[in-house]
Amino acid sequence: MKNFSISKVFFSLTVMLLMVSSAWAQNGKIVGKITDKAFNEPIVGLPVLVKGTSKVTPSNIDGRYELNLAPGTYTLEFKYISFKTKTVSEVVVRAGKVTELNVVMDDAATELGEVVVTSTYKKETVNALYSLQKSNIRVSDGISAEIIKRSPDKNTSEVLKRVSGASIQDNKFVIVRGLADRYNTSLMNNASLPSTESDKRAFNFDIIPSNLIDNIVVNKTASPDLPGDFSGGAVQITTRDFPAEPVFVFTIGSGVNTQSTFKDYRSANTGKLDFLGFLDQSRALPSAYESTRNQYPSLPIAESQQISYAFPNTYGAAKTGTTLPNANMQLSIGNNKTYESGSRFGYIASFSYRTQRDILMRERSDYNLQKIEVIRNDDKLFNYSNNLGGLLNFAYSKGNNKFALKNFYNNTFKNSYVDRVGKISDESNSNNLNNIGSFNDVYQNSLFNSVLEGQHALPKANINIDWNAGFSNTFKDQPDQKIVEAIKPVDSTDPYYVTLSNYNSPAVQNAGRVYSKLNENVFNSNLNLSIPFKLFKQSQKLKFGGSTVNRFRDFRIDALGYASASYAPVKIDLANGVNFDNIFSTQSMQSNNLMLSVISTNSLDYEGKAQTHSGYVMLDTKFSEALRIVWGARLEAFNMDLTPAGKAYLKQTYKQTDILPSANLIYSLNTKSNLRASASQTVNRPEFREIAAYQYFDFETDFNIVGEKNLKIAKVTNADLRYEFYPAAGEIISFSAFYKKFKNPIEQINNGSRVFTFKNAESANDYGVEVELRKKLNFFGDAAFWNNTTFYTNASYIKSDVVLDGSSRQRPLQGQSPYLINTGLQYNNGKLGVNAMFNRVGQRMLYVGTSGGADIYEAPRNVIDFQISHKLLKDNAELRFTAGDLLAQKTKYYYNFGGSTGYQSNEDRVINSIQPGRTFSLSFSYNLPYNK
Repeated sequence: MKNFSISKVFFSLTVMLLMVSSAWAQNGKIVGKITDKAFNEPIVGLPVLVKGTSKVTPSNIDGRYELNLAPGTYTLEFKYISFKTKTVSEVVVRAGKVTELNVVMDDAATELGEVVVTSTYKKETVNALYSLQKSNIRVSDGISAEIIKRSPDKNTSEVLKRVSGASIQDNKFVIVRGLADRYNTSLMNNASLPSTESDKRAFNFDIIPSNLIDNIVVNKTASPDLPGDFSGGAVQITTRDFPAEPVFVFTIGSGVNTQSTFKDYRSANTGKLDFLGFLDQSRALPSAYESTRNQYPSLPIAESQQISYAFPNTYGAAKTGTTLPNANMQLSIGNNKTYESGSRFGYIASFSYRTQRDILMRERSDYNLQKIEVIRNDDKLFNYSNNLGGLLNFAYSKGNNKFALKNFYNNTFKNSYVDRVGKISDESNSNNLNNIGSFNDVYQNSLFNSVLEGQHALPKANINIDWNAGFSNTFKDQPDQKIVEAIKPVDSTDPYYVTLSNYNSPAVQNAGRVYSKLNENVFNSNLNLSIPFKLFKQSQKLKFGGSTVNRFRDFRIDALGYASASYAPVKIDLANGVNFDNIFSTQSMQSNNLMLSVISTNSLDYEGKAQTHSGYVMLDTKFSEALRIVWGARLEAFNMDLTPAGKAYLKQTYKQTDILPSANLIYSLNTKSNLRASASQTVNRPEFREIAAYQYFDFETDFNIVGEKNLKIAKVTNADLRYEFYPAAGEIISFSAFYKKFKNPIEQINNGSRVFTFKNAESANDYGVEVELRKKLNFFGDAAFWNNTTFYTNASYIKSDVVLDGSSRQRPLQGQSPYLINTGLQYNNGKLGVNAMFNRVGQRMLYVGTSGGADIYEAPRNVIDFQISHKLLKDNAELRFTAGDLLAQKTKYYYNFGGSTGYQSNEDRVINSIQPGRTFSLSFSYNLPYNK
């Protein structure tokens, strides 16, 4: 019955789409957006006339217009007070097709009479694109939906690594201009997004499917109307709005990995809802523990033992067949309708699902200061993951008003199992032990974002208003992480054994279970008012407004270690039928007198609250046709509290009010080039986890992570200079230089005792240059091949120096790379598309070493991706083949013992090496041809 109901819903939506689109099935449409040249902002209420007819329609609050016309060639007239009249000829309308014509209006000279500017469809289309490229007030780089569609990238993190000056760490965290992920801020539909990570300030971009994105803009300089807590980049993600024509697109695809597909696969315990990406109760804490959780550490030993038996024995793993090819699908529907009253309603809905299994080989080592290997582990990782995403957006506009409700949901699920075989040595390398271990980690990570927004034009008051109110929730449930390790002397014929201490000092890395849950709600509101006016015979604009961001985080973690229920440690041999699968069964626990003890240093619940109240004022001033300066200041009042559960006396509080000035100057050297300069003051604030003083053991790195309660808020002074040249529509050549001065930068450090923590450096300088080129190859000739082929590249060179504890060290900031390179070649003739891409990121410092600990770097690796697509079935379908990571080079982390940050095999030591596989995928997309 449930499936039948879902089928009826999809059938009803299809019928609705057909009905609303039938009104113009025999005609065609001209649609577009009208903006002013000065600010590239929409013009409301401008009449669009079809010459030779009585047809006329006004632009709406978005500056958009729509004309239903019979097939033919038309001339349109755009006429409005304060602007030069513009006529555009050679606009062709085809039956059942949408012709998009965006128009840029020039200011009228006040002392002259009416001035008419004539243009053609082709010229005006190019003009509009130039205007969009040149008019952004900030130094920024972006990627549109069309470019995303033509790339092999399946999620937003992969898309972001194509942006000039950006790279991706751990396949999900964005690094802008070489600065660590903590120096960025993320917004979706102009609403701030929460941190998705429990252990650092970062947003996991791989949870957002790329096919749900309209565009991504990475702002590299600040302006008063942007949040002030970034210095790397402010990443603005916009999801798709209602479309210009009916949409019903279905996509299905599958892929293989050379290292994983059709290989034997092992899984730890699974739940009934894993295939959907949701956790059931099978991995939850037992009710017997939950009911006594607060008293558990002080219960009598016998009672604690009885409760320990209630934990299910789910250690170990079993072969579960072979790894099948990954699979993905997406369904998108949408439409809009314009009513006789002039109002317009539109919607778009999208659903996507992806599932895959991967097998990775990892070599994990550690070294002492004499560069002697003391730990060597060979891991085999089995990863199952799926991604479930949905988008539902509605928009309504009438006259000078528009309202939109945008909703986004995504759920990511991952079940990882690790088989480990290794060797442990003491500092003298004389007492050597072999070790085996297993690790199982399951998590569900979801993001929900909902934004209600409005735009209003008040012509009589000469005021434009826009506002939004948003809610975001991020939820990460990581239940029942299971760790167990066994050892034995090298060359011994004795069995492996597990050593467990007494109940007063359990160690999670020997044998333990960790349960954690993060839930964070974010409430946003923004209000902006802009007042255009004339000064020096030029268009000017005063903009001011305010915003509030309220974050509420609940975090809970239970770290439990298996231990002896007596004062004496216990040694359990893996012999006589005892193995990882049954070592913690009730029978084994009873016979070995075991129990689960709470590891207090690794267990800490806390509540976090953070409020940021902001106000700003900004002047967008034009002194001439060539010179424009956007300047002003933003005031941010920040208040953050972190309270450990049941320990109000340990409450930590941050309060600070900052005035953050900024200025962006744009000088148009000519119609095709700009010179930009900017300066700003921004801040970087600690995240909840960074000040929460509890330890968390990371099995993958073999390090503990602990917070630092005395972190200071960092301040950053930024300066930028950029030259940009647009040879033709869609092409760019740019050169940028930047400088950043940090006071109290926050870094994650390795303290030399196998502990990662956080610390303020005294100061740091960061500076670099960026180059970007996107150019068609038509300078080789006029042949269609050269006109359809585009070469693109962007590269960055970055350098920094840090002052820590009063002494200058010649090392970069944590997370910073000295260079980044993205390049590619793209061919598209409308039918056939080919895209080849190359990416390389220079050595990147992952963790700072102190107290004798060496810095840890990530080595560079070359990545080559390739994609070819072809349209079929009268261009209603597309077949796409993608080859990813063709070189399949290892990801390597190393201790930097040598003087140079680059890897030196005779000095440095690799501590983590992961071998990926090449991926090959095929997808088929079909667009239901309503009007064709």
